[in-house]
Amino acid sequence: MIEGKNSDLSVPSGDGSPAKLKSSNPEFFAQALRFLFCFCGLQMSYLTWGYMQELIMTTTFEPTPSAPDGRFPSAAFCVFSNRF
Repeated sequence: MIEGKNSDLSVPSGDGSPAKLKSSNPEFFAQALRFLFCFCGLQMSYLTWGYMQELIMTTTFEPTPSAPDGRFPSAAFCVFSNRF
């Protein structure tokens, strides 16, 4: 760095102040926030998906000729049908 000039391109000092870090690379923090948002969204989707799958598999429905006991007849179908 040239003495007497204030440069914004300098590496932040080791004090680790969040203001300096955020102002030094705002794109990194925007990407990190987007990643966190997507991660939380996926986790909520997986939890909802698992809850609904358990609800379908454990609920007793009206008996039919293909499911005389009133339970969902095929766990494999329930698991693999959500892949499409």
